[in-house]
Amino acid sequence: MRRWFLSLAAATLPALAAAHPVPCPPLPCPPPPPRYEFRTITQYRTEYHTEFREVQRTVTRRVPETVMTQVQETVMVPQWREEARQRTVMVPVTRMETRQQEVVRTEWQQQQRERTVMVPETQLVERQHRVLVPELRQEVRERTVLVPEVRMEERARPITTVRPVPETHTEQVVTAAKVAVPVCDPCTGWAAVVCQVVPQVHAVNVTTVRPVAETHLQRYAVAVPTVRPERQAITVAVPSVREEVRSERVPVTTLRPTRQTYTASVPVTRRELQPVTVPVREMQPQVENYTERVCEMRPEVRTRAVPTTVFREVSEVVTERVPVVVPVTVPCQVTVAVPCGCP
Repeated sequence: MRRWFLSLAAATLPALAAAHPVPCPPLPCPPPPPRYEFRTITQYRTEYHTEFREVQRTVTRRVPETVMTQVQETVMVPQWREEARQRTVMVPVTRMETRQQEVVRTEWQQQQRERTVMVPETQLVERQHRVLVPELRQEVRERTVLVPEVRMEERARPITTVRPVPETHTEQVVTAAKVAVPVCDPCTGWAAVVCQVVPQVHAVNVTTVRPVAETHLQRYAVAVPTVRPERQAITVAVPSVREEVRSERVPVTTLRPTRQTYTASVPVTRRELQPVTVPVREMQPQVENYTERVCEMRPEVRTRAVPTTVFREVSEVVTERVPVVVPVTVPCQVTVAVPCGCP
C-alpha cells in the first residue's frame, strides 16, 4: 500500500508543479568530500589443518586354520562274479532241394525269303562346264627407284695432343761432407782434430718434362651415303583369267531295284520244365550255455582324513594413524581505508 501511495504522489507532483509553478529555493553548498587514509592492521583468521594422530585400537580378526577331520563315507565298490546263462541262437542249416525250373530254349530254323535290293549301275555321260583358264600378259610399267650414291664431305673435329715441355727449377739436395771438428780427450786433456761426416744442403737446378695438352682442329673427309630418285621402265607379268567351255565324260551311278531270294536263320524259342537241385538255407533255433561276468556294486564304509578350514578369532592391538582437523589462528596483514577529520 505504501508503494502505491508513493507512486501516485510521484505521478501527480509533476502535474501540480506544471499547473502552479513555485520558485526554486537557492541550492545549499555541497559538503566537502570525505578524506580517507590507508592503514595496515593485523587481523587473525582461523585455518583448519589436517593432522595425523596415532590411535591404538583392538581389532578382532578371523585366522583360517586347516584341521584334519575324520569323515566316514559309503562308496560303491564294483565286484565281478561269473554267472552261467543260456541263450537261444539261430543256426543256419543248408539242405539240398529238387525243384522244377522252366527253361527257355532257342533253336534256329532255315527259311526261304525274298527281298528287294538296289543294284548300282555306272554309265559314262558327256557333260559341258565352264572353267577359268589363268593367263599371264606382259605389261610395261614405270616406277621410281632410289639409287644409292656416295659423296665425299669434309668435316672438322677437335683433337687433343700432348706435347712435352721442359722446365727448370731449383731443388734442395742433401749431400754428405767431411768437416774437421776439434775434440778434447777427457782422460788426457789433449785437443785433436777429427774428420766428421756432416749433411749439407745444396740448391741444384733440375730439368723436368711437363706434358702440356693442346687442342686443334683436324680436317678429314667422310663418305656420306645418299640416295637419288630415278625413273625406270620395267616389264611385269600381269595375271588374268579367261572363261572356256569344256566337255568331259563323267561316270554317273544309278540304283536299279532287283528281287533277290535268300535263306535266313530264324530263331524259334520253346519252353520246357527241367529238374534242378538248389541249396536251401534255413535258420534253426539252438540253445547254448555260456558264462558271463556280472558286475555288482557293493556298498562299503570307508574312513578318510579330510582337511577342513576353520576360522579362529584372534584379538590384537594395532596402532593406526587417524586424520584429525585442527583449527589454527593465523595472523595476516590487511590494508584498510580509515576516514579522517575535515580539513
